[in-house]
Amino acid sequence: MDAVGVGLVVNLSGGTVTRPRPDQPSDFERNKALMDTLFPGRFLHYLNLDYRGWDEPDFAERAAKQIEEGHRLGAAGFKEYKRLGLTIRDRSGKAVGIDDPKLDLMWSKCGELNMPVSIHVADPKAFWEPYNPENERWKELKDHPGWWFGDTNKYAPRMELLEALDRVIARHPKTKFVCVHFANNAEDLDWVEQALDRRPNMYADLAARIPEIGRHHPDKVRRLFLKHQDRILFATDFQVYNRLILGSSGNEPPPSDADAEVFFAKHWRWLETRDQDWPHMTPIQGDWTISSIGLPAPVLRKIYFDNARKLLARSLPLPVVQARRISQDFMPNGELDEPVWQTTRPVVMEYASADHSARPEMATTIRVLWSDEWLYLAYESPYTRLTVFDPPRSDSERYNMEQRGVSLWDRDVVEAFIASDPTKLRRYTEYQVAPTNEKLDLILDLPARDFAWSSGFQSAVKVDEQAKMWTCEMRIPMKSLTSDKTQTGARWRLNFFRCDRANNAFLAWSPTLTGNFHTPEKFGVLEFVE
Repeated sequence: MDAVGVGLVVNLSGGTVTRPRPDQPSDFERNKALMDTLFPGRFLHYLNLDYRGWDEPDFAERAAKQIEEGHRLGAAGFKEYKRLGLTIRDRSGKAVGIDDPKLDLMWSKCGELNMPVSIHVADPKAFWEPYNPENERWKELKDHPGWWFGDTNKYAPRMELLEALDRVIARHPKTKFVCVHFANNAEDLDWVEQALDRRPNMYADLAARIPEIGRHHPDKVRRLFLKHQDRILFATDFQVYNRLILGSSGNEPPPSDADAEVFFAKHWRWLETRDQDWPHMTPIQGDWTISSIGLPAPVLRKIYFDNARKLLARSLPLPVVQARRISQDFMPNGELDEPVWQTTRPVVMEYASADHSARPEMATTIRVLWSDEWLYLAYESPYTRLTVFDPPRSDSERYNMEQRGVSLWDRDVVEAFIASDPTKLRRYTEYQVAPTNEKLDLILDLPARDFAWSSGFQSAVKVDEQAKMWTCEMRIPMKSLTSDKTQTGARWRLNFFRCDRANNAFLAWSPTLTGNFHTPEKFGVLEFVE
């Protein structure tokens, strides 16, 4: 992940939430605990359904309860393998249908709890064609005979499975369905486009299907990606067992980490360049070449991470910002010209607080420093047109909780909410500064707000009209934040916000997803380092 630039991975195979015994963890609990311990903040986990007891009259309710339990345990979503309509069978031996009404309560529960569904049905068209060396996927099928579904006495036709899934998506418009492997039908771009057109709650991922998609004319593929850029997700089908699996596998020698880096590099090449007729990343999936589609950077950004971040916003790990210790204090001037600022690791605030929509054009950079006496914050905020009170007020703070449009936050501001005691999240301090350097601070112990409180914080602002950037430096007395001496390694909770009225932008470093900035459970982490 580090070598190829992947920050966060979604593990779709998180396991079931049913416990073997009351005193033993479920597979999901064990897998999540292991990864959270070894690599905190790098993995999200989906749960899988336990179909035992399918023939019992209460299975529908028990399936929905599994979704509820997965949600409680921290599952980011639900994954269904290519079992429905194929391998899961009832007591009589009949295949359990994808659109069986007994599953409707479960699909609805996923939507109710905002848990996206990644669902695999059917498989490549070749897996329904004759099982012989003439099959274009023969190399893969002969190593995986269980992937062949051409026996009409055992398996339904491929398109029947896709149609059944379409009926499920239509019946549950509040549930988001990520149809993996490019909507399970990478051979037919027209079908995929039409399905995305008619089902606004349907998404498609790229896992293990670039070799197939890349056979189509690149201009046609590119047009489809541009049209549905908000509902296509990057994925690879990269798997780790006792060996790596790069999209698919056979009896070849196991790939190395270096092979995995090449595997990812070929994904970047296909998405980012316009190279023609080159060998794809998974040779076992077909002996042909592919042509790249060269997507523009804003679309790449959506497919690589913005679409996934919005889909998974409820479950994303809390962000962390490091405050770097300094040995000599300085007075803010709004210029950010103190060399020590450039030694910090900045964070970027560029998502809408309410729904995690990306606003890259408003990306605001934030840096943090600290000393024994002060906590320093610096913001660099691009703008198109400033919205401020004129003239600014310097003799008193501007606020009125009873009247709309007259408080400082009703114009452009940058803000910081700081909870120095993580065990008392509902008690925190708030700081606001406008482009005019008009400022406001208060202390909250929700729902109470104390505007009479004063931290004694200082601020300075510079507006660069030519560069369309306004910068703000503030420093907050440590004694106003905590009565204890802050130590290296301390971890507080905080969040950064920005209001830009001209662009209707209400940004949060850690989006609250509530339409209200005052959601301390979603505050990120401030870590004090040397």
